Amino acid sequence: MILSQQDARVRRITLADPQRRNILNAAMARQLLTELAAAEADPNTGAILINAEGPVFCAGLDFDDPPEEAIFTFGTRATKPIVAAMQGVATSAGVALLANAHIVIAAQGSSFGLTDIREGRIHKGVLSAVESVLGQRRTRELALTGRIFTTPDALNWGLVHAATPAFELEDRVSATAHGLAGANPDAVRAVLSRA
Repeated sequence: MILSQQDARVRRITLADPQRRNILNAAMARQLLTELAAAEADPNTGAILINAEGPVFCAGLDFDDPPEEAIFTFGTRATKPIVAAMQGVATSAGVALLANAHIVIAAQGSSFGLTDIREGRIHKGVLSAVESVLGQRRTRELALTGRIFTTPDALNWGLVHAATPAFELEDRVSATAHGLAGANPDAVRAVLSRA
């Protein structure tokens, strides 16, 4: 399930299926793409904030009901800045969602991984999205080993732009999104069109 809420000029989109660890299936991906498109089309929205309910941001994708490829490239088509609040765990498709955000702020102690190889399955859309941020060699190493990496690693490699104590995450992300929402939209589009 996806929840959407307007807060002044910020559209907050929340992955809201914590009992399933926010695993991305076809229906959830369609709903997320619909909400992102609505935010893009809304002249009263200047920025998009993506977060998640529960201790897991997103525990990968549902291989039995996989999402459409567009969910792994939405950031490349966006004309409004996307800020992601990362807390807890993001694996595979969760890392790909973060790779599509323009700014990612993570709670200290968060963990990440491309773990699908442990189940003997790989999704090319996930790898392509992560590779666009981390590069081919790093992405291949992470996908082949399935190892978990930390917030400092994610910072060093450019997946995450800032880290903050968990209790400050909401304030930090909200301030960032509201600041971006107030920026000149033509200048924002000019920056994003170069991505």
